[in-house]
Amino acid sequence: MKRSLVLWISAIGAIALVVSFAKVSGVNEEAKSEKLAVVVVGHGIAPKDFPREKLRELRRLHTQIEALGGEEKAPSDLVERYHALEREVRQYPRTPENDPYDAAVKELAQRVKEIGNFPIVIVTHNEFCGLDVDEGIEEAIKQGAKKVIVISTMVIKGGTHNEKDIPGKIEKARRKYPNTPIIYAYPYDTDDLAMLMVNTIQKHGQLLSRR
Repeated sequence: MKRSLVLWISAIGAIALVVSFAKVSGVNEEAKSEKLAVVVVGHGIAPKDFPREKLRELRRLHTQIEALGGEEKAPSDLVERYHALEREVRQYPRTPENDPYDAAVKELAQRVKEIGNFPIVIVTHNEFCGLDVDEGIEEAIKQGAKKVIVISTMVIKGGTHNEKDIPGKIEKARRKYPNTPIIYAYPYDTDDLAMLMVNTIQKHGQLLSRR
């Protein structure tokens, strides 16, 4: 529960950061003519009503496969079962009630599309939900994208997802689509993040002063 809340708050913070950046940068009129796509990456969580025993099995299989040296070295039946469960949880129906984090990421993506005037914006998650990153890139290209920018809602440097998982999935897409430029818009500028926090602190400080 606490983990889900932290991720949800992180996505809301990313909404403010990316929307603020879009406002400063201005509406991107060139994006439409260039067929620029934005792939927004959330962390991803399992929905509240997904069977817990299947989620425990998925995590157990992941640990076993990693301990064996990765999918290339693990027994094929373990890998197949892992991917079957992963697809099941990713394709599980989402609502704002059973997955508020996914709802927040979708809100972010919609605002990025509106303010940045981007013709194609795809929502993905690193794990547990919806399209994976490389699948989102592929979907953007299928929709006609000539250039793709991948941007993460996880804004702090140093995390495994931002610095290992997502780049690996981008490289997979680059190998499949070598003629399509794919850019990873990371890391975020520390001063931009600090300014977002300072502005938010000031807003809440004003609320306190009115009490």
